Amino acid sequence: MPVIFLGLFVLGGLVVDGSRELNARGEAQAYAEEAARAGASAVDLTAVDLKLLPDLAAQRVSDYCGTVRASNTAVIRCQFDGISPVSDADPREIVVHATVRLRISTTLLGIVGKPNLTASGFAQARPFEGVTAPDQ
Repeated sequence: MPVIFLGLFVLGGLVVDGSRELNARGEAQAYAEEAARAGASAVDLTAVDLKLLPDLAAQRVSDYCGTVRASNTAVIRCQFDGISPVSDADPREIVVHATVRLRISTTLLGIVGKPNLTASGFAQARPFEGVTAPDQ
């Protein structure tokens, strides 16, 4: 009977903490997407062709990450991962990459020696092309 109870307890822990981890993955992904979008807004407005300002992109991602860290203590990593070309056919370096990692405390799995779970999100974003004037 104790073995069955322990098995059911661990199974319950997997369900509860597994669902919390899935939720944290979604949250990490959302943060990463917003961080990448923040970086993709660093468009060089003086350039004729679409171009990003790498230092400004990194700063905007960093600023967003600072805001996220201040509001969510589960965030253990939020970073700018660089800028890459769109594709082999389009060598413009305008795709911003960002990564976010969260650490969440377990509810039931902590009793069996797993006190924390991590969840990561990775995203990339690029500026939208074709807008030449602000909406009126």
